[in-house]
Amino acid sequence: MKNKKLLRIVMAAMFAALVTGLTFFPKIPIPGGGYVHLGDAMIYLAATFLPLPYAMAAAAIGGGLADILSGFSAYAPFTIVAKAVLTIAFSYKNDKILTKRNKLAPLCGIVTTPLIYFFADAFLASSFAAAAPGIIWNLAQAAASLIVFYIIAAAFDKMKLKSKLQSKI
Repeated sequence: MKNKKLLRIVMAAMFAALVTGLTFFPKIPIPGGGYVHLGDAMIYLAATFLPLPYAMAAAAIGGGLADILSGFSAYAPFTIVAKAVLTIAFSYKNDKILTKRNKLAPLCGIVTTPLIYFFADAFLASSFAAAAPGIIWNLAQAAASLIVFYIIAAAFDKMKLKSKLQSKI
């Protein structure tokens, strides 16, 4: 039992590092600040490999670190919440990544990501009007991560990676 817990902690740390790294590169700057990145795709993968508390920790830590390290520290508290929320719709309890539930789960990110960051922008700018243009870029961010997740998940499922690891985690 201890080995399983340790493996989950190590995998959560690995996913947190992947989230941080893929939030930095490649990143596409967007008008008005911020950028589109692929870190959320790693959050989706973490949520399919790890039980919810571990996936939430990986997402929150990875996303929060990326904000702090990239000079967007004001967004870190919002990002920690937003990224943890992204993991909730997924299930890790299957030997495949692309289950019916996990195919639909990233769609929640298309709703929650723009919403949470809209309110974050409105809070930070003290204006809902100033926050509105960010919605389209946050939608683009969520859509890009969804596509990358589907591609990686399909490749991992073809390799049967999840079924090979499932008994260990």
